[in-house]
Amino acid sequence: DYLGTSSQAETWFKVCTSTDKATWTVFITAFKARWPPVKIAEKTKAEYEKELLDHTLQHTEVGKKMTLYDRECWMHVAWAAKTLQLATSVGITQSTLMIWQVRSTLPDIVKDLLKDEEYTNWAEFAKAVTELKGSRLVEKQEQHNQ
Repeated sequence: DYLGTSSQAETWFKVCTSTDKATWTVFITAFKARWPPVKIAEKTKAEYEKELLDHTLQHTEVGKKMTLYDRECWMHVAWAAKTLQLATSVGITQSTLMIWQVRSTLPDIVKDLLKDEEYTNWAEFAKAVTELKGSRLVEKQEQHNQ
């Protein structure tokens, strides 16, 4: 944080010339000269594809809850939201590309409750996962653990 108390920016500001503080535009130019903006490392499509394939719902997470956006939700719902976000980043949401690969990594309990159909796009697939009843997943998980 460049602008905190006792920061490098504060020290720099104290010794900054009045010319550098004359206008906001001049000040910003001087500030950026001292601390050039850092170029953000953007992910490639291949990196997003790998992240999509690596984003798995573990069998131990089935029937569990977590906090997402300050709200409690089922793990499979959070997984579906993140999966759709990654598919969007890859640019494949309107297609069926990679759905079967991602679906194949789902825990058997989840796959068993999903309809055995072809999904026409990622939103449809994510919606199907999201609509699974958490209580039903808990029940199936308990049966599986016996």
